[in-house]
Amino acid sequence: MARCKLQFLTGDEIRRIHETSIRVLEQVGVAIESSSVSRLLLENGCTRSKDGERVIIPESVVKSGLARAPKSVLLASPDGRHDIRIPDHERLFVASGGEGVYIKDMLTGETWTPRSEDLTMLVQLADSLTQVDFVWFLVGAQDQPAHLKGLSEMKTGFSNTVKHIQSGAANAAEARNVVKLASILTDGQEKLAKRPIFSAVQCPISPLIFETGLVEAQVELARAGIPVVSMSAAVAGLTAPVTIAGMLTQINAENLASLVVTQCAMKGAPWIYSSDSVMGDLKTGSIDYGALESNIARTGAGQMGRFYGLPTMVAGIGLESGSLLLGRPRDGLSTMINQALVPSDLGSGLGGIDQAAGASFEQLVVDAWVWDLAKEFIRNFSVGDLDISYDTIRDAGLDGNFLGKRHTITRFKQELVAVSKPEAVISGRGESEPRGQLLKKAKDEVRRLLGARPDSVVGREEQAAMDDFFDSQK
Repeated sequence: MARCKLQFLTGDEIRRIHETSIRVLEQVGVAIESSSVSRLLLENGCTRSKDGERVIIPESVVKSGLARAPKSVLLASPDGRHDIRIPDHERLFVASGGEGVYIKDMLTGETWTPRSEDLTMLVQLADSLTQVDFVWFLVGAQDQPAHLKGLSEMKTGFSNTVKHIQSGAANAAEARNVVKLASILTDGQEKLAKRPIFSAVQCPISPLIFETGLVEAQVELARAGIPVVSMSAAVAGLTAPVTIAGMLTQINAENLASLVVTQCAMKGAPWIYSSDSVMGDLKTGSIDYGALESNIARTGAGQMGRFYGLPTMVAGIGLESGSLLLGRPRDGLSTMINQALVPSDLGSGLGGIDQAAGASFEQLVVDAWVWDLAKEFIRNFSVGDLDISYDTIRDAGLDGNFLGKRHTITRFKQELVAVSKPEAVISGRGESEPRGQLLKKAKDEVRRLLGARPDSVVGREEQAAMDDFFDSQK
């Protein structure tokens, strides 16, 4: 089977990045801002730097971590019908974006600070859209106190989607509480470890820093069997080298260090190679997700994850404010196909706007509609003898007729997107629609989908148990 995907690093270049990453970990090390996690690493073969400020990770410890890490990871769903097993060599699974600090009506321009009820509706919308495979929280519950915010968001998620949730934990206590909350839906923590219905994005802090709360939460989650997504968020020129090669080396070193932390915490704990690293705007000092080089950086990170045989999450999927110009879903295909070609098992970003700072109901629907078409271009293609069909080429070479051949007649419906989904053809078919028309249709779809939602997707007893547990933490 063949699948269209981007790649640009050669085997020698991949090995050079790997070898330099090992050199970084052995000679520079990483800052672990937690005495307990530092002690854990020291007990498992790491050492202190000469000044005692950093943890040195030998190549042997990295190799041990790579050998222990599972090469297949289950992202389970509460209903069992939306499970994701990665890598799946036939598709890229996508999620909504996160975590924006405001919501915007793309048609009126109105913005507001999200509250728990807004998050509820966004989760419900993501749950209703078949194109969304798993759920990120597009916005945070800004009306909740800081110590309850993460737990409140997870309770909202479990109450409103039957799909896998990917979130995170700010500290060890929050990690333990989220595990306890999730275990209500799995009849205990032992079953949760076997079927983790949520995974956690636990980011290293570039360059080469593991913050106290995040890394201690990572250890707790690993020990509970929760898949950890090590999302390096380096910014080229600001928190990482300005070159693609240098940034990829730092991304790789941070991921390998995160892998070591997870495997020291629990041998064989599920872990996912990840990066959301992009270019920096050196004029303003801001993140530039729209930089032309950003997809190259994602592609390189994906190749590095593949080099180790690990599940990966490096794809960013979404049109952002580009939806304002769209009349039909196919108008956004050129952008989203480029995003879809990144070698990755998971991607996120649907519904995000303004460099992921905000979120939009209408944008989530538009992104889902365009993704539904874009994924057709990264499907698997067979390259066996029957697919090549030497006999057809031979016979048509003699009579000049492919259209009447059995091979054409029996295969064209499954081979040609123009037949299965004519709306996916980028140009040359159909009339155009006015700019912005797609957002208007999306707003109507938001109303329709949310109007058909139940109050909760879990049973009364489970909902009551989650409510009681949440209340006990106030």
